[in-house]
Amino acid sequence: MKKYVTSLFLFMLLLGKLHGQEDVSKTNGGLTILKHPSSFSDLIKQFKGKIIYIDLMASWCKPCIQELKISKGLDEFFTKEEIVKLYISIDNFGQTDKALEVLKTENLTGYFVTYQAPDGKPNQFATDLENLFLYDSKKQFKGIPIYAIVDKQGKLITNDAKRPSSGEELKEQLQKTNNSHN
Repeated sequence: MKKYVTSLFLFMLLLGKLHGQEDVSKTNGGLTILKHPSSFSDLIKQFKGKIIYIDLMASWCKPCIQELKISKGLDEFFTKEEIVKLYISIDNFGQTDKALEVLKTENLTGYFVTYQAPDGKPNQFATDLENLFLYDSKKQFKGIPIYAIVDKQGKLITNDAKRPSSGEELKEQLQKTNNSHN
């Protein structure tokens, strides 16, 4: 019954977003669902003055889910360093609830947005993600998960950041970014 209520809640939440009822909503556990941005730069502007660690993932991606489990252990570090965690799902149109369920199951905190526009049509944000992260110069899919770091000025520092499972190496990479922009 609990799973049904949770699924119904997520469905209603997504239905409300599709009809433009809310721009931002909170779910249990501190995950904020963002309004679908018009572009990547539009998304990043919301966090100006903060370092952003981006996690491009999907509910069907087993390596993504493994990394999400490890990511929870970095919450204290992200909070202390005031680094924003931004999850971007590349799940197919209509499957966003599955990605949200994975994030909720892992009790993750941060921000969430989906690659797919609410109407399912191609859009600039999706094109930006494809060009910046998802496809190589030959238009071959790179695979996921993909991690990236954006500095406090909104500049993409790397689209090949360390994974949560790299532990101290990731912390050092983020601290280096933080220290170079203080």
